Amino acid sequence: MLEIFGYTISFDWSWVDRLGDQPFYYLLWYFFINGGWILFVLVIIWGLYLIFVYSRQMKFASKQNYIFLAIDIPKVNLQSPKAVENIFSVLAGAHMPLEWEEQVFNGVFQLGFSLEIISIDGYIQFIIRTPIHWRDLVESAIYSQYPDAEVTEVEDYTADLDIAFPSDEYNIWGSDLALTRDYWYPIRTYPDFEHSMSQELKDPLAALLEVMNKLGPGEQFWFQILLYPTGFTWMAAGEKALKKLIGQKVPEKKSFLDELIETPISWLNEFGNQLFGGAPAGEKKEEDRMYFLPPKENQQAEAINRKVSKIGFECKLRIVYFAKKEVFNKGLGVSGTIGAIKQFTDLNTNGFKPDKNKTNARWPWFKKRRLHYKQNRIFNAYKSRDAQTGSALYILNIEELATIFHFPYMETGGPLIKKIESKKAMAPIELPGEAIGLPVEEPTAADSVEKKEEEKIPVIDYDDDYFEERFAKDKTGKTDKKRKEKVVKKMKKAEAKKKVEAKLGIEQKFAKELETEPEKPKEEFPGNLPFVE
Repeated sequence: MLEIFGYTISFDWSWVDRLGDQPFYYLLWYFFINGGWILFVLVIIWGLYLIFVYSRQMKFASKQNYIFLAIDIPKVNLQSPKAVENIFSVLAGAHMPLEWEEQVFNGVFQLGFSLEIISIDGYIQFIIRTPIHWRDLVESAIYSQYPDAEVTEVEDYTADLDIAFPSDEYNIWGSDLALTRDYWYPIRTYPDFEHSMSQELKDPLAALLEVMNKLGPGEQFWFQILLYPTGFTWMAAGEKALKKLIGQKVPEKKSFLDELIETPISWLNEFGNQLFGGAPAGEKKEEDRMYFLPPKENQQAEAINRKVSKIGFECKLRIVYFAKKEVFNKGLGVSGTIGAIKQFTDLNTNGFKPDKNKTNARWPWFKKRRLHYKQNRIFNAYKSRDAQTGSALYILNIEELATIFHFPYMETGGPLIKKIESKKAMAPIELPGEAIGLPVEEPTAADSVEKKEEEKIPVIDYDDDYFEERFAKDKTGKTDKKRKEKVVKKMKKAEAKKKVEAKLGIEQKFAKELETEPEKPKEEFPGNLPFVE
């Protein structure tokens, strides 16, 4: 019972007691016929909508064709990861701005790439999986930075691996790699690996490739980056975090209820300030913390600003170590890989870590069953290049991507086993015999230079033909060679066209300026000068 302004208002809650004595099914029916059916209808409509969109997306996906391109770099690669950063800038042109009707009624979604570094029996190969209609885009981007590179169309190396776990022959360990912090904090990138004095780059990918190179027969390691071009809306969250970090006011979107509650309060505050002489609202000066940030926060602010200033992609990283049981070496394939990946971590900003979906069962209940489920899940997700399975996508910019996927920077290269020939010569005749403990003899033509037995020093070979010999569609290489000539010719033609257009544009600009430039009056000299007739 409630009394307001002399009026008494009473509430009858006895119906609650009556409902409490009824069985559960009667309660459900009561709420259903008294308005609860609306909730059921909305849920059914939403479910039908999702089924419709999913069916349209499956139809769109069934029409897409993908190809695998194996990339071999030249033996002498003097390009830094900056060249690969330029490649990613070109691939960003594959972004598909979509309207909602395209996504709903046509099922169109953003297509992407799969960048893969694989090691099969210790032989390393760089691969890009791309929709077939973007092949020219990918090849042009690569040839523009690496004119001597070889791009070969290959088969999917996972297609013949029809395996289910538990398996009597194979074992597997895999995981998605998640970020340790919010995506607007960058990982450690290749400029951080440069020596401050000599500007020499210590290749950040070398440790991972070294682990992959040590694998033996029957072992495979797969490193996958699922890459989806995106727009620029992701930058807003980073800019907001940056403003909060340096102490700037961040405007927040308020709901109608918040406005309804805060408006009378702001009026009362303004009335109190006017009545008692307080500071007028809105004139409180906020101190900018930018010049007073501690070193850690200052580094974070600079890092966030650097990340949001470059093009970004939606990404997911996935690693899989797959081998026969008799040679499965988790210490090398897993621990070595995680150690190599940790070098991309900056404790003040961001880094990578294995996600919760890694093939590991912690609790004892149904442990083997849960382990096998995770193994099949990660294996099939890798084979299908599925971005929806496992951890969520996050943003990496082109500098971060060029750090974790680039062609190794090396001044010299060689075959898998590099042969070093060293020479042994007799001591000079001017050198006293006592200095070397031998009598001085005149060298002959036969024994003046003696070849030493060849020493074998293992060196990683990034452009061997092991992978192409197994998986290339055209083993002769003639098809890929002709295609390269065609793509390069097309690039040169487009470049020449741009130069002509630029030249014509400059000429037209000058011609227009000459047309609009007013004619200067003819100079007249005084008639009393001696040289004037």
